[in-house]
This record gives sequence, structure tokens and C-alpha cells, in this order.
Amino acid sequence: MKITAVDSFLVRVPLRQRTITDSQSSVDAVDVLQVVLHTDAGISGYGMNWSYTRGLRAAQVMVQDDYVPLLIGQDATLRKELVRRMFYANHFVGRVGAARVGIAAVEFALWDLACRRAGLPLWRYLGAARERVKAYSTDGGWLSWSVDELVRDATRLVERGFDAVKIKLGRPDPREDHARIGAVRKALGPSVRIMTDANCAWSLAQARYWGGRLAEHDVYWLEEPMVPEDVRSHAELQRAIPIPVAVGETLYTRYQFRDYIEAGAVGIVQADATKLLGVDEWLEVAALAAAANLPVVPHTNVQQKLHVQLAAATPGVLMVENCYESIEDIWEEPLRVVDGHYPLPQEPGLGLKLRDAVVREHRVG
Repeated sequence: MKITAVDSFLVRVPLRQRTITDSQSSVDAVDVLQVVLHTDAGISGYGMNWSYTRGLRAAQVMVQDDYVPLLIGQDATLRKELVRRMFYANHFVGRVGAARVGIAAVEFALWDLACRRAGLPLWRYLGAARERVKAYSTDGGWLSWSVDELVRDATRLVERGFDAVKIKLGRPDPREDHARIGAVRKALGPSVRIMTDANCAWSLAQARYWGGRLAEHDVYWLEEPMVPEDVRSHAELQRAIPIPVAVGETLYTRYQFRDYIEAGAVGIVQADATKLLGVDEWLEVAALAAAANLPVVPHTNVQQKLHVQLAAATPGVLMVENCYESIEDIWEEPLRVVDGHYPLPQEPGLGLKLRDAVVREHRVG
């Protein structure tokens, strides 16, 4: 199965809800990079990656200028070798960041080709560990929401069938964060899991004090409390507070995850295949977590279907994030939560193809 042509295009999709915020970002649209590999077997494979607006043009340029020449004429089943070649083509200027984002999009397309050729969805191709995947929601916990809006949206999500919701932290005064979590806990009662996410906003002193006080509201985890490069401070924090520390959204290699795990700096492993080199490296991180008896909760935002399938094939996964529901229809075969769980897709492949109408309407460049 030789690769005969490669297409890539960028789309910018506006959110169908008001602007959402966390401690670092304010978002009203997302960019999606679509990569399509065509083969002489008459099968095409679809990969993607995503970012907030104006972040993916560099990745697309690397795909077209640097990776396509390495892919044309090659055997599409040599996935790991092709990823190695792409990585070293740009490793002096992009061992992480845009270069890795582009490689992951290609890697997903290579997996998609393998699954389509086999006539199986990714989770069946890998081997199933469960028949459905538990979901938790982030779509009602944004930092700019008022307390009343937080309570209203969290209540609405629970009424829909979610029994786990995530609330953003990072107000200028952490006392506000603490009060907001308390209001949500009071409204939802003791049976609903509440997770929190600071998006790297806190110092170690803030995280130690306010992270510890989150236990007053029975918080299930504290996500990304500090800058991810500081493994030592995360280890100090995890020893100091009773709540698991969750990291992974801004870790980009299996070696970073290894260092966190060996240092005792993480309680919940949030590996994201779109930030790593794709499915293969995600599976390696999940294996590291399993060897340390740590649970995995994939970080995901725009396209849940990829991580839902990985979760279905990985026994140590607890649940998968549900976010940006307002734009889930951009995908050809969207996956929707039913009674707090994701059903598993039955169509072959990874399910990363954008709808043609979305590409026509929102393509940029």
C-alpha cells in the first residue's frame, strides 16, 4: 500500500457559544489541520491536529514542505519508520511544538489507513478492554462564568447523565476559586465527581495551600496547577496534598511522563495523542502509567473519538473528557455522549475526517 499523494488543509471553526476562558486563554474559535494520505490501494487515510486560533499554519507548512517528500512512494504500513524519518527531518528546530503536531496528524492518517484496510475501528484493531467509555464534562466550568452560571451549567450536565464535571481555577484571588468550587459542590451534592484545572496558573505555595483546601469540597483531582517544566515542584505538591495531581496536557514526550512518574509528581496521567507523536507514543505512555499502577484519563478537546477508542482499548483509563460540544458536528461521524458514556464507533478507522461542507465553509489560506 504505497502513498501516492498527500493533501493538507486548515479550517477555522467558530464556537457556537460565547467565548470561553481559562486562566491562560480566551477562545472563540479553534483551528483544525486535516491531513489526507492517498494510496495506490484506493484507500485514503485521514489524520488531524488542532489548536486555538492562529497556531497551526507552521505545522501545515512543515507537513507540506518537509514531510510530504518523505512520504510519497513509501509503504504506508511502515508507520514507525516514517514517523522516525519525519521527526529527524526537523528535530533541530522542532523536537516539540509545530513539528510534532504535524507529525502526529500524519501518524493518525497512517493508523487510519491500517484500520480502514482491515475494516475495523481503531478500538477493535487494538483489542477491546470495554464496551463503552465513561465521560466527564468540561463544557460548563469555564473561568469567566459567574457562580450562578457555574451552578446552572453543572446542574444541567448532571441532569443529562454526567456524574463527573470539571471546573476551571485561576481567578486573581484563589479565595474566589475556592468559593466557586464550594458553590458547585453544594448544588451537586456528594455523589458527583468534581475535578479542577488551574491551567498552570499557580505558584508552588498557592498550589500547596489552595490545592490542599480543595479537599474540603471532596475534589477528585487538581489538574495542571503549575508550569509543566517544574517536575520537582509537582512532586513536592503531590506529597503535600491529599488530592491527586493530574498532568499531561502540556507534556509532549514519553520521557517527560517517565520523569513525572518516577518522581512521584503525578497521580492522574493525562496523555494526549495530539500532543505526543500520535497513537504509538500514547500507548507507550499508557504502558508507563500501568507499570506504576497509575490511572490514565486522556486529555482531549476538539475530537473525542480518537481518545475514546484508545480508552476502549486500555484497561487503566478511567474516563474521557467531553468538551466543545457546540462544534462536534464538524466531524463526518460525530460521537455523542449518551447517559454519561461514549458509545463506541463501529465504522472503520479513527473517525478524524472533517465534513466536506465544513471544509468548504471554514477553510483558511
